[in-house]
Amino acid sequence: MKERQQNFELLRIIAMFMIVVSHVITHYIMKVELEVTGLNNFLLTLLRAIIYVCVNVYIIISSYFSINAKQLKIKKIIHVAMLPGFVSAILITILMVFGAIDFNIWRILGKLFATFRGEYWFISNYFALYLFIPFLNKIVHMISKKEYQHFLFLSTLVGVVWPFFVNNQEIISINSGFSLIFFVYLYFVGAYIRLHGAFIKDFTRNQYLLGYLTLALITGFLQYILPEVDFLNYNGPFEFIMSYCIFMYIRQIKVKSVRINTIAAYTLGVYLVHEQSEVREFIWNLPIIHQIIQWSPITFIPAIIFVAVMVFSVSWIIGYTLTNLYNKVEQFVFYVLETRVGNPTIE
Repeated sequence: MKERQQNFELLRIIAMFMIVVSHVITHYIMKVELEVTGLNNFLLTLLRAIIYVCVNVYIIISSYFSINAKQLKIKKIIHVAMLPGFVSAILITILMVFGAIDFNIWRILGKLFATFRGEYWFISNYFALYLFIPFLNKIVHMISKKEYQHFLFLSTLVGVVWPFFVNNQEIISINSGFSLIFFVYLYFVGAYIRLHGAFIKDFTRNQYLLGYLTLALITGFLQYILPEVDFLNYNGPFEFIMSYCIFMYIRQIKVKSVRINTIAAYTLGVYLVHEQSEVREFIWNLPIIHQIIQWSPITFIPAIIFVAVMVFSVSWIIGYTLTNLYNKVEQFVFYVLETRVGNPTIE
């Protein structure tokens, strides 16, 4: 088994933690329309600018390590498609057992198809992207470096620069980066970095980090003084460049930790648990969340981080448990199909 590159595994963890922080902000602070003023308002805007690279980075990591895939295995397709539904169904069943919501067998069965029903927007788009990986890789390996650069230049103009200057964020179906088209674009970005390195000129890791932090400060400041303009989109020019910078920074550092591999292997479970629709509603209505975040203006930003750490940690433990449970169920099902039913081995 190929050894994981722990620097990228660390980035995977950081990206997922950023996602959780963003959900603290969107699912609680913005949803309840919590009044945030003065310095805290600026710091909150700056925090949002810093973390909005999360989804972009996650996809770029995936493409970086997938460019040599020539075909998909049926087992892997089934795993990617059904794990989210399994987790969602188990979670809603637990909530029903404890009386948090009314029991309904049809709701449980419906949750099994969460990937196809769009319960997790990221998972649905990622699964669709996953199906096209072998075909995307053929393109990646077929075109020259110069052609690749021209393609990325035009794609960036159309998918990143152009939408920034129009009010309709659904133009050419980019939808502020919440779309399969933008995921495909990010796939090509990650694949290019793996094959050819830096886009134009490579920089030192400190220069990449400085670029990321400087752009975060600029983006946060612009969003703060121009709230009517939306600078915080996954496909926004600033956030895209920041995503590139933080990825290239991590690419140049060395990390050695077995624990990082263990944590990173189950980061997707963090997303599947805390973003399950009924669990999400349950989490952000907990009184303890209200009390921590609204305890004092002085602790406002640290409280957001603290809540994110709690949600991440608990979700990771649950995700770890349910993912391993699913793996055992999946292994049993394939064992039955391959031995008792007499079907050929499923690859």
